[in-house]
Amino acid sequence: MIRTFFLAILCSCAITLGQNANFDQMDYNKVKVNPTDMAEFQDARNSLWLALKNGDIEKVDAALEYLSHEEIPESALDSLELLQINLLLKRYDQAIPQFANMLMNARKKVRNSFADDSLFQYLRTETRFAAEYLDRPAERDRKERLLKTTSYLTEAARANVKPENKDLASILEDLHPYYHIFDKGFWIYSAKMFKKEFSNDSVANIISQRVEDRVDLHQEMDTVAAKPMLGKMHAFCESYPESEYSEWLKEISKKIEEDQNAYKRFRNYYEEKLYTGGIGLEAFLLGVNLSFTEGEFLLGVPVQISRLIVTPSMFLGGEFSDAFFITAGIDVYENKWLKIQPFAGGYDLFTAGLQVDYRFWMSKTRGSEFHDATYLTVKLRYMGIYYAPEAKKEWHNRIYLGLGLHFW
Repeated sequence: MIRTFFLAILCSCAITLGQNANFDQMDYNKVKVNPTDMAEFQDARNSLWLALKNGDIEKVDAALEYLSHEEIPESALDSLELLQINLLLKRYDQAIPQFANMLMNARKKVRNSFADDSLFQYLRTETRFAAEYLDRPAERDRKERLLKTTSYLTEAARANVKPENKDLASILEDLHPYYHIFDKGFWIYSAKMFKKEFSNDSVANIISQRVEDRVDLHQEMDTVAAKPMLGKMHAFCESYPESEYSEWLKEISKKIEEDQNAYKRFRNYYEEKLYTGGIGLEAFLLGVNLSFTEGEFLLGVPVQISRLIVTPSMFLGGEFSDAFFITAGIDVYENKWLKIQPFAGGYDLFTAGLQVDYRFWMSKTRGSEFHDATYLTVKLRYMGIYYAPEAKKEWHNRIYLGLGLHFW
């Protein structure tokens, strides 16, 4: 009897726990929202919009309270919209953790609120930090959004908030450029690009990433500012070991250090290209002999494989006009700025000499597909030339100054 009663209690507990587990593990992103069932929430959103416009904080809080009773999380008011509201109201003790939580959930798909309405447009216009705004050029948009976000976090770090949030805001101020924030406007625009019609039902069921931890190595990265930011992260973890953000900051600091090292390697790509290969075009615009009596125009196409540089060349005009020759040179010394090449060769004439290239411009990054890069040079070349069109051949000394365009 006692045994049967005990087993019955165990079964009852197991059923209860199983039901709770299913409730906790329910994926609300798979639940479809019908916008016609959200009429009361739409009224609350309209009231919230008007209250924000008119500065009526009591009505703002009443609308927020009502919207918090949504059955499906973030269907009536999503976390980005709530963050935007708290930033506008300068409620930084709430906004700072919300901002951090949003970044912590980078790359996770979340639900967006159900309406493309006046509240959504108002928050978008007033805060201007969630991607993307199509009323300005893309690069300008990116920079202005970063500046807007920085201004909010700078003010939050200086506000009268509890110490943990103040320190966290200071970190977020430096950290947020490593992330890209999307609002549902981005996805509405994207969907309209590929569909003829975009219904209210479609808006109500946008499931997407809100934040992406994006590091674009082609964009400028402030490697100097990263060091104090990492120092702030380490100090935060020591000061607040029990904070829900400490483990995340430890992980993200390691990733940032890896990204910094990758960025430095990417931007110093030329180190891997030294003494390698490429093709170019060089034109020597000024040529004089050592007694300064005459000049020629020289055109060449250098092709480098490893340290070997083969250059088909031709004189145009001057004493050696139309003389074609090929030289083979050795890349004996090269760094970011200089390349030194002794060479020798011949065909219509024989020549030997030395060339020094100075790179005065270089592309900041390699091309994404072929990892190519471009640079421009000023060239100084000495040539000893054994040549004469008649039977009697003579030795000539020439110095040339030129320009080059090269592809690595």
